[in-house]
Amino acid sequence: MSTSEYSVCIQGLLTEIGYRYEPFPPYDADYWGPFHGWMLHTLGPTSSWGAKQLAELEHAAGGVIERVYPFASTQMKLLFAKLTAIAILIDDSIEDETVHKHLVQFSHRLYRGEPQQNGLLALYYTNMTELSEMYGDDSVLRGFAIVPWINYIDACLMEKQLFNVERGRSKNRDALQPSTHEEGLALKFPHYLRSKSGIAEAYAAGIFKATKDQHLPLTRYIKVLPDLTFYIEVMNDLLSFYKEEIDGETYNLIHLRTRSLSASGVHGSGMNAEWTCYDTLRLLCDEIRQATRSIDGLLRLEDCERKLQGDPGINDIDEVDLEIAMQWRGWRDGYISWHLECRRYKLGFLKFAGTGDPEPSD
Repeated sequence: MSTSEYSVCIQGLLTEIGYRYEPFPPYDADYWGPFHGWMLHTLGPTSSWGAKQLAELEHAAGGVIERVYPFASTQMKLLFAKLTAIAILIDDSIEDETVHKHLVQFSHRLYRGEPQQNGLLALYYTNMTELSEMYGDDSVLRGFAIVPWINYIDACLMEKQLFNVERGRSKNRDALQPSTHEEGLALKFPHYLRSKSGIAEAYAAGIFKATKDQHLPLTRYIKVLPDLTFYIEVMNDLLSFYKEEIDGETYNLIHLRTRSLSASGVHGSGMNAEWTCYDTLRLLCDEIRQATRSIDGLLRLEDCERKLQGDPGINDIDEVDLEIAMQWRGWRDGYISWHLECRRYKLGFLKFAGTGDPEPSD
């Protein structure tokens, strides 16, 4: 797939869903000061990472949370930023056998009420409990916000097992390969695997809980959660794919889904009518487009924006509708803007009218 083909797909998608560039907010010392101190003095000592790696982690975890939760309290943003930083660190440290040994025991110890023996995982657990307290008596939303962080550990372990098998097969041509029949029947597995490690439901819960005191009726937004979690997971896959192609990464949603669809006999745009990664990219763009329209429609985003602009014809929108819709809008645009500007993803070649043509940030 050429850069031009990728660019046309992504630009077309973002134009059609009405993406609006959201610039970085002004520096918030109340957010970045405590987060930097925590990274340096609390998280840092639990890992083997050096100062440069920790600085990059701070920038990524702190930056994305600040961008996607523009209405959230400092306390809420800090908890999500801390958990995000730990999750990234866990994923990047799983090849360490000592860390892996403790990860295997994480959920077992959690369910038995036993303390974690690893400092990183103890910190992870502490921040989960603090986030849980933010949800008060809302047990349903708390479940959405907390359980995915627990499942994430087991998802990392599952991915490690699967990836090790893949890596072994690539090194040993005589090793038993999965049959085309098996790949073709497992059409839903690629997204199942992605959904287990995406923590998307937890991030979605954060959209509808900006502060400890905010209580938005579950019935006003619950029906968007399937499409919203899909949006969170797959938009990241779409916007990180260019970088992963440069790095030669093939164990991701787009490649795995391409394999499944190709093995199932679906015809694509390849020279011999085979299904390709480009076909999967276009398919995912279509699915994201449909999911975005569904979320916008269910949350009445357009009507809410017209109401805020003073349209007298919109008289059945209340303050709760406005809060929900604007918090979704903040996530939706902030999430994309962060990806486009983060140097990690190498997307500086993507330019959009009305965005100020942002340059990737350090």
